[in-house]
Amino acid sequence: MRLRVVLALLYVVLAWGLNTVLVKVAFGQIDPLALMALRFIVMPPLAIGLLLASGARLRVERQDIPLLLACGACGYGAYQYFWVLGLAHTTAFASALLSSLAPVFTLVIVALLKQERVRALRWAGAVLALAGVALFEGAFSGKATLRLGDALTLCGAAIFAGYNVISARLLARYPPLSLVTITLCIGAVMVVPGGVWSLIHMDYARISWQTWAICLYAILFPILLTYPVWVWAIGQMGAARVSLFSYFVPIVAGLLSLPLLHATITPYEVAGSLVCIVGMVVATAFARFSLTEWWTSRTIGIER
Repeated sequence: MRLRVVLALLYVVLAWGLNTVLVKVAFGQIDPLALMALRFIVMPPLAIGLLLASGARLRVERQDIPLLLACGACGYGAYQYFWVLGLAHTTAFASALLSSLAPVFTLVIVALLKQERVRALRWAGAVLALAGVALFEGAFSGKATLRLGDALTLCGAAIFAGYNVISARLLARYPPLSLVTITLCIGAVMVVPGGVWSLIHMDYARISWQTWAICLYAILFPILLTYPVWVWAIGQMGAARVSLFSYFVPIVAGLLSLPLLHATITPYEVAGSLVCIVGMVVATAFARFSLTEWWTSRTIGIER
């Protein structure tokens, strides 16, 4: 695993964790669907401009259209509805926690499709990291409840797992920025109609400049300035391994909630973050280690 890939993924995790908290703050003054539509009205032109400025060409192969449509729906279109409405009906902590379940779905998908060999220790690391996130959010202290927003966010996590897997296949033929631009435009067609009504009837006079600043951040960072990095990392490390880094998002969201949402952090949240990090290390450092092969090499002499 290259250090620059890890650092790039940590940047993505920080941007996504901060976005969850800031968007939750913005919902106090702006309708969730209106914010979703606003982002996807502005982002496609910016993405196309960024692509053209890089000297790349926007090219689509006919045989890839079904995969591109599915990728756009999983990464943007359908996913955004579940994520935004889920966040609106739950806490930022819960949203970040349940969104981090995407790696578990990704591991299952790549294992079933036999795209990657998921060894025993990777499963163990994923489970341990997930347990750490659950502990961080108080799941083992009797305080966790399943709300409507929790269910929507969980569905969104399963959908985003499809983006991880499909984009890994498309990266063989499309550079990261080209793939993000194409699928972002596809997603915008699915997202904008759902928020136009709210955007038109929104009371703009009550929106503060701080909320507009959050909107600007939500437009630039969570997708335009992070998704190209995310899909590039998938091409370097594989979908299942990269998606495990999303376990850090609820930790970042929890820490940033202290100053931004005036949240308090408890001992079990600290313990949960440590367990999560240990699980991440196990899942990534031992990605090529086979527990079965190790045990066989230690017992083959006894068997003979």
